[in-house]
Amino acid sequence: MLEILHVLPGGTADGLGFRPGDVLDAINGQEVHDVIDYRFLVADEKIAVSFHAKNGKTGKITVDKDPDDDLGLEFTAFPITRCRNRCIFCFVDQMPPDCRKSLYVKDDDYRASFIYGNYITLGALSERDWERIFRERLSPLYISVHTTDHRLRTFMLGNKKAPDILASMERLAAGGILMHAQIVLCPGINDGDHLRKTLDDLSALFPAVASIAVVPVGFTSFRKKLFPLRTFTRSEARAVTGYVAQLGSRFKRRLGTRLVYASDEFYIKAGEPIPPLSFYEELPQRENGIGMVSEFLREASRTRLPKKVAPLSLTLVTGVSFSAILKRALARLKTIEGLRIRLVIAQNGFFGPTVTVAGLLTGRDILQALDKKRLGDLVLIPASALQEDTDLFLDNMRLAQVEQTLGVNVVKVGSFRDILSVLRGAGREAR
Repeated sequence: MLEILHVLPGGTADGLGFRPGDVLDAINGQEVHDVIDYRFLVADEKIAVSFHAKNGKTGKITVDKDPDDDLGLEFTAFPITRCRNRCIFCFVDQMPPDCRKSLYVKDDDYRASFIYGNYITLGALSERDWERIFRERLSPLYISVHTTDHRLRTFMLGNKKAPDILASMERLAAGGILMHAQIVLCPGINDGDHLRKTLDDLSALFPAVASIAVVPVGFTSFRKKLFPLRTFTRSEARAVTGYVAQLGSRFKRRLGTRLVYASDEFYIKAGEPIPPLSFYEELPQRENGIGMVSEFLREASRTRLPKKVAPLSLTLVTGVSFSAILKRALARLKTIEGLRIRLVIAQNGFFGPTVTVAGLLTGRDILQALDKKRLGDLVLIPASALQEDTDLFLDNMRLAQVEQTLGVNVVKVGSFRDILSVLRGAGREAR
């Protein structure tokens, strides 16, 4: 059974009289347990939907539809399968108090991997789960690998019962499931020869393994009584970017794709130039922070600018790691008549100074960075710092609260084009 959370106005389900709180029981006689079942079953052009309404009445409706018509329904979240591991690098274990409740949830759910792109270790799969993955072709899946050395991996996951990741991925490959892999790299643990072996092993599974991300371990100031890890030095980061780029070139010649990519964070840490956007091919690991900087810089260099705007003074907030890159992009805007723009770099006081990405800035961090500053007409903040659809920061502060405290309009921007949209008038409404 699947409870309806929202009915899209004007959609097929709205026209059929479905309302939030109604429950779908079955489609074409098959039970609907979660949104994956729903997507799988609703793809037919003719479906018979059995349901019971919020008031308790039951019914059955036959619908003729296009194959891509999802009826315009959103559903309540399914219970997430929790992670059984105690990873030595787990970011959740380093979270401060007072964050959004969802941030404390450690998931290892293949359904969330398929739907949302969450990375999973494959350690929570039952045989019934395996059968469903193959039966319904739940592909692609996103796999947390870290190392293919089984003994080392069980240590890194803090779980002696963790499955052999290579054997599990070979099984997925044999079943026709596409995979994107992630390696959280910890200096002195799974780098060096271990990284070389892991990348060799994963490349042998191409094309089932379609991309591999290499990202650095992350720290907060709340890493207490946990396994002693450290950050990468600049020279170590350069070694990683150099090796991964070299290996990627070799794969490009042999496989037709670079296959493996170091994260933007590694390049920033290394002080190395960010590769051009073409380097990242189809951006298969964009949501993992790979290729996003290059994408932003290309957009900034190619977007046509207005020659002048109505007089406007902007304050733009970003995190430490993106600040130098953003300065390069904003240099183009100095030619626009009528525009004054100020860049403010916000330190992360909530998670600590080792966290430098803009997406982990909180409402309190932004208020602290802007305290006693002349803000101008508008404040622009990174959209990545807010939960999608809720405008909620990681510290549970809402965008409206930040705006009210500052006394000026605050606009979230996620791209260079978003900034240009503001110059053309977006967000300038009077408070």
